Amino acid sequence: MGWFFFILFIIITGIIVYLLINQDARERAIAHINQESHQKKESRKKQIIERLRQDKKITNDDVQALFGVSHSTATRYFDELQEEGKIEESGEGRGTFYVLKKG
Repeated sequence: MGWFFFILFIIITGIIVYLLINQDARERAIAHINQESHQKKESRKKQIIERLRQDKKITNDDVQALFGVSHSTATRYFDELQEEGKIEESGEGRGTFYVLKKG
């Protein structure tokens, strides 16, 4: 029975050491994923601006179809572009659309 607890202790100690050693690797992987996600979002926001330059207006449905994203994700893109002072919202409800900010 003593050997069982000794082996169990060695296994648990090994797991703890593994997790402590690899914490840095996990943090780097998470940072890399976050950076890729940020770059993807910024690229999509640039594409929205380009589309606005061509078509003069864009809707949430347009962005959902363009990128295959949810209504909420498209709304977040618009919110960020508005906060950056690049676009403005027009219309209400289902008639809402976005245009490049004048000036």
